[in-house]
Amino acid sequence: MEKMGFGNVTSTSKTIKTIDTEKKIFVLIVEDDLLIQKIHKVIMTKFGTEVQLAANGKEAVDLFLSGASFDLILTDLEMPIMDGIEATKQLRSMGVTSMIVGVTSRDQDSEIQAFMKSGLNACYVKPLNVEKVTAVLNELKNN
Repeated sequence: MEKMGFGNVTSTSKTIKTIDTEKKIFVLIVEDDLLIQKIHKVIMTKFGTEVQLAANGKEAVDLFLSGASFDLILTDLEMPIMDGIEATKQLRSMGVTSMIVGVTSRDQDSEIQAFMKSGLNACYVKPLNVEKVTAVLNELKNN
């Protein structure tokens, strides 16, 4: 695996760490809420990642079936057509080894545990912020 370092990017309010790597990190955001999609996309692009969006789990599964590949998948729990639990189970059963991180508005331990059991690497309560993304990217870098 290539060694990744950190650089800095200046935003309007503060400096955030970004991933400096020769290999671009490709991220799939699976989220039906357009505002949350936009928030997560803005944060992820500030870290220098390449982002693609899917509105539900079926779109995510279909992307992988069509040959797409991502280093990181950020998936919502509750979505129409196919939720995050079913999408994660299907992706794992297809052999997808990408890091999959659940992002949910639910904060009850039982719901988070059920989501984790579907095959997630981690789970966070919405919305993502710089600290959470830094933790996720550090985990991705170390794997």
